[in-house]
Amino acid sequence: MTKQINVLTTTDIHGFIANTGEQPALAFEGLKEKYPHSLLMDSGDFFVGNPLTTFFCDQMTVSPLVDYANAIGFDVMVPGNHDFDHGINYLKEQVKHLNADYVCCNAFSEEDELLFPPFAIKEINGIKVGVIGLVTSRMSMISDFPVTRGVIVKTALPELQKQVAVLRDQVDLILVGYHGGIERDLATHNEINYATGEDETFKLVSQTPGIDGFSCGHQHRVNHGQIGQTLIVQCGYRGNYYGHLRFEFDEYNKITQRKEEVVASETLLAKAESFYDEQEYQEWLSEELDLSQLVSFLQEKFARTNLGIFINLQGKTRKQVIDSFTIPYGVRIYHLTKSEYTTFSQQPWTLKEEHSPNDAQDFVVLTNSYDVPEYRLTEQFVDNIFDEYSYYLKQRG
Repeated sequence: MTKQINVLTTTDIHGFIANTGEQPALAFEGLKEKYPHSLLMDSGDFFVGNPLTTFFCDQMTVSPLVDYANAIGFDVMVPGNHDFDHGINYLKEQVKHLNADYVCCNAFSEEDELLFPPFAIKEINGIKVGVIGLVTSRMSMISDFPVTRGVIVKTALPELQKQVAVLRDQVDLILVGYHGGIERDLATHNEINYATGEDETFKLVSQTPGIDGFSCGHQHRVNHGQIGQTLIVQCGYRGNYYGHLRFEFDEYNKITQRKEEVVASETLLAKAESFYDEQEYQEWLSEELDLSQLVSFLQEKFARTNLGIFINLQGKTRKQVIDSFTIPYGVRIYHLTKSEYTTFSQQPWTLKEEHSPNDAQDFVVLTNSYDVPEYRLTEQFVDNIFDEYSYYLKQRG
């Protein structure tokens, strides 16, 4: 007798639980009802990533996103790099209230203890399913040290191989939720990203036999395909897509058929249920933010010798500060000649801190302004300045 399992996946929701008009409303509450014998998993960056999630962190011990995750009915969830942005203690507090298993096999404490279980085992339609969690090996490159000080993320490949070996004789199906992206084209196998270690889906799958399904994320891209017999899905961000892996089994619980797809979530019906008070959120956005430490925060974050700080803000409220940092590159670093710097520095600035010596002939500046010669751009950053600064203030009482 043939058995079937439907594995449904999301990733990089970043707290976008409301329909803003920019993306389809998240309507995943009914997703499991649409597919029989289903397992629903998320591959990270669920709790952090927009001003609403910062409001939750600032005002509440337990985020309404926990209620949302429980209402959706996630079975297994995996941390993403941004889920650590408010500190490991905050993340662990959210996990305590989740109905889902929260798994990650390569995130350790300073005492070399796993922060979360490495995998979960579920039984669905008579099939034992093992789900391993994994976060990008390059957390130290893409997260601030104060946030990750107590988190040791080990190289993904050996930790994954270790857990696959542990699970192989215990389950009929092995799945991986990985918060990292894809470094090679799934069809041609040609390299599409430099091998930085941040995105390693192809390497992880091709060098780890025995994985049946692999859900990745992090890059906010949409992909699906196969590497050998392993099904791969990558489901965009903000809940605009979900992944669907379908497996069929014979009477001996051996896989006979497998297929993957990525589905636009706009095909789902949105529900009107709300998990937070919108008026309270808008009032919070309209409150003035303490800007007295913003320059100090930027100096500590971008620790460079003789780095000038030049910031223009639309105003002092949280919303005005948020709107002052253009997405995706909120701040950039430029290397200017003396004459260029003279013109640049004499513009009106909300916050200004000069650090170059008087006899300098060239100048390095950090700014949120785009009114700077593009040919002098040396670095640009996707960091969420408002979110990180809010955490900085909270840590200082």
